[in-house]
Amino acid sequence: MIKTYYVNLKDEIKETNSPKDISEEKKWIWVDLNEPTKEESEILVDYFDFHPLSVEDATQVQQRPKFKQYDDYQFIVFHALDLKTLESEEVDIFIGDDFIVTFHRERYEEIDTIKRKLFNETIEINEPKDILLNILDDIVDNYFPFIYDIEDKVFNFEDRHNLDITTKTLIDDTFDLRQELLIIKRTVQPMKDLVYRMREGKVLHLNEQQFLYITHINDHLMKQMEMVDSSREMTSDIRDNYISLNSFKMNNIMKILTIYSVVFMPLTLIAGIYGMNFTNMPELEWHSGYYIVLIIMAVIAIIMLIVFKKKRWF
Repeated sequence: MIKTYYVNLKDEIKETNSPKDISEEKKWIWVDLNEPTKEESEILVDYFDFHPLSVEDATQVQQRPKFKQYDDYQFIVFHALDLKTLESEEVDIFIGDDFIVTFHRERYEEIDTIKRKLFNETIEINEPKDILLNILDDIVDNYFPFIYDIEDKVFNFEDRHNLDITTKTLIDDTFDLRQELLIIKRTVQPMKDLVYRMREGKVLHLNEQQFLYITHINDHLMKQMEMVDSSREMTSDIRDNYISLNSFKMNNIMKILTIYSVVFMPLTLIAGIYGMNFTNMPELEWHSGYYIVLIIMAVIAIIMLIVFKKKRWF
């Protein structure tokens, strides 16, 4: 679907379907291609005459966030984040001095919100670059709920430690969290690099107010990356702690089993000797031989346990 918005010479905001339908002079134009068909996408070449490589990037292949300069326009790829599916949604933007074209294969509610604000005049839009920055700001702000949610999960791990939850469950949950953090990092890190290039490259020729705006967005991305990295470090520490705790418990079990094995080793030897079926074994003729051997075995076991206790082996 194609929607076209433009500002005429009287500073009035008008709406139409195709930019080809505009019959009056205009200051600038915004064309939004929302889930466009192949025929609708042809307007990128037929009307705007964009470079074939940028059109191919927008229509054919999933791109990483990037910024590319052409003769009379810039091609920019943003990645929004779907909080339900945790998948990146590509938003392609062509922007020149008097036009901006947004191209997205999925419906992006925040772009519709910007349209409503544009007509309600709740945001100040004087040129296409203002629309670009508002879209970018909205995309970046939508990362925060996901990051805050993961951060809360990480902080709640200490409380979960007091519950009756197996170590395996906790470690599995930790790996799930790290997977989610990896997803958001794959989105935020390239966006952070992109916004830094846009801010420092001077290609967009931003005025003072717009420069402050993109600096604000860049600060948000830096904060998000710090939160993601901090959460990754915390989950790594939690994972290592629980693995160490599990190893410690396993070592204690093995130590106790070893102690029992050592204690019963001489007892087993004595029982094995007197279990041999030889005819000439004088001790077998003793009246109290059985009880004497039991006492000897008990004394050996007690002595060994005392020695192990003094050595703090258990």
